[in-house]
Amino acid sequence: MTLSWFSARSGVDHVDVPLAGGSAALRPLRHGETEPLLSVFERLSPASRASRYLVGMPRLPSPMRDLLVAVDDCDHVAWLATVDGAPAGIARYVRVAPDTAEVAFEVVDAHHGRGLGTALLDVVTTVAQARGVRRVRATVLPTNAPSLRLLARLGIPLSASDGVLEGESALRLLDPARVDRGAVLALAMRRTTGQDGSCTGA
Repeated sequence: MTLSWFSARSGVDHVDVPLAGGSAALRPLRHGETEPLLSVFERLSPASRASRYLVGMPRLPSPMRDLLVAVDDCDHVAWLATVDGAPAGIARYVRVAPDTAEVAFEVVDAHHGRGLGTALLDVVTTVAQARGVRRVRATVLPTNAPSLRLLARLGIPLSASDGVLEGESALRLLDPARVDRGAVLALAMRRTTGQDGSCTGA
């Protein structure tokens, strides 16, 4: 069964994925694109913000906002999910070593339990692998049960450190796939100079 759809024709700039009770459109976040980032942040509950950023955060500080939109499609990649035209979640990886990246994701509360986090995680790990990432890291609160379940599916062992759980492992993709990975990579390749979808110098 094909879980998402993609067409290479001009003008198509997203990958669709079905959710429980609907669907989402997934696409790369553009450099400096703050509006969807802030929209997702504002629609997170205080508990969800704390789960994502590890501390309570009533507003997103400007320096952090600028870092989060400083994507380069190689070492810092983020994908946005929209549902019915509204931003609903973001997942990203940030390279921290030549072959290692840290992953993070958030989904607005209204769409929890619909499979969106799984789809976003599948997208960013698929792109990370194509960009030369071979190991992944993650940091999560012990109370963040949904993220713990997803990270377990990636095979990342977590251990306690200063009130959070941290871990690193070889990158392995979700099985079964949650998105059409060929479609994701075809879209990602439009934004890189490497003909095979990899980063220059990766």
